[in-house]
Amino acid sequence: TDPKGEIYELTNEIKKAQGFKTVVINFKDFLLSSRYNPLLYIRKSNDTNKIANVIVSAKNDPKRKDFWFNAQLNLLNTLIKYVYFEYEPSARTIEGILDFLEEFDPRYNEEGVSELDEQFERLPDGHEAKRSYYLGFRQAQSEARPNIVISLLTTLQDFVDKEVAEFTSTNDFFFEELGTSKICLYVLISPLDRTWDGLVNLFFQQMFTELYFLGDKHNAKLPVPLVMLLDEFVNLGYFPTYENFLATCRGYRISVSTILQSLPQGFELYGDKKFKAIIGNHAIKICLGGVEETTAEYFSRQVNDTTIKVYTGGTSESKTSAKTTNRSGSKSESYGYQKRRLITEGEVINLQQEENGRKSIVLIDGKPYMLRKTPQFELFGNLLKKHEISQQDYISSQTEFAKETIEELEKQHKQRKVQLASAPIFHEKKQENDLNKKEINLPEQPIESEVTEEEEEKELLMSDILSSFDEGIEENTTNNDNSELPF
Repeated sequence: TDPKGEIYELTNEIKKAQGFKTVVINFKDFLLSSRYNPLLYIRKSNDTNKIANVIVSAKNDPKRKDFWFNAQLNLLNTLIKYVYFEYEPSARTIEGILDFLEEFDPRYNEEGVSELDEQFERLPDGHEAKRSYYLGFRQAQSEARPNIVISLLTTLQDFVDKEVAEFTSTNDFFFEELGTSKICLYVLISPLDRTWDGLVNLFFQQMFTELYFLGDKHNAKLPVPLVMLLDEFVNLGYFPTYENFLATCRGYRISVSTILQSLPQGFELYGDKKFKAIIGNHAIKICLGGVEETTAEYFSRQVNDTTIKVYTGGTSESKTSAKTTNRSGSKSESYGYQKRRLITEGEVINLQQEENGRKSIVLIDGKPYMLRKTPQFELFGNLLKKHEISQQDYISSQTEFAKETIEELEKQHKQRKVQLASAPIFHEKKQENDLNKKEINLPEQPIESEVTEEEEEKELLMSDILSSFDEGIEENTTNNDNSELPF
């Protein structure tokens, strides 16, 4: 993560010279960014619920999961399923969902049917989107349904913007490339604007999931090792299983640096128990100074105690008799030993005041070190400034891998449509519906078959019986026009 874009400006050209492909995802300015479409990472039906949950939770308090929260969540989940199964990958976007809601009115006519109902009714029985619609949104009272749609539109309001629609229209790269090639990804996030917290959080959640999916295909290891530097970590949002990710990521050849301004930020976001687990899953902990009391107290306690010698102030002196020729005497002082912190809380807070702020505390597997920081201008000289560029000049381009992946998604979509059309459950249900409607679908051409002599005799006999029966009806009708028919 690169909150200010400074790292990109100073290192982009250097990383390119080292053979890296560089990509920028800019949540501060979508026009200066590669594109990211979360709906193109749906691999299975359950993924739609994860996406819907993150988007709805970002604009509504997830702690208050009332009727409107759950109704929005259910409807968005249903709509994502619909575009996933029914739309081509190029149209499988949040904007596509908004267009769908705009086109089909949720309000009900005099017959109690809406355009939205009719659209889902067209789907074959057993379709996941149709099933989700009728078990969720359709179960709400008819008066509440238009209001549910309005609430969801309010949640998705930010996606109406043309710049956002373009940003989420496709993928210029896929997360899989992070573990298969030399690629450097810069993620620019505003420290002040919280509008896109949900999209930022979804971006990283999908990244973690995709990297593990890739690793699982290669004996639980990424083909190419990956280093993550997650600066301003709390601005990335809440990750439900982050402690588990940290506990296992090293086995997948993923190195993660979680960077915060202070520990209370993490405790507030994750809670005491969960954030302690997150801290514990980092083998190396670094304090660069300039911290507040809670963080200072933590590092002081982790460095542990030492024993110091303390002057107690007691003295004693003895002299020989003044009458003797040779004088001699002795003097003693009293000292004691006591325990104290190797570095106190106050000393941690004032760390930046020593050696011009060059000191830092480093804990490696619990063992403390006091190390000297080296500023980048001392380490690299004018190398960074010499190759500095402006983030305003970034031009996005789609990677070849992204193009191939999207083409493959299009093929899979066509294959899935064919499979859905030929699924037995749909044909069986259709036949059942035809019988219920008492409709018989006759073939256009008569079916010719071989007829035995015995069958011909039976047909002639039935023909005679029916002929006699018809004559009886005609005679009875002629004799008494008002009489009932014999059957």
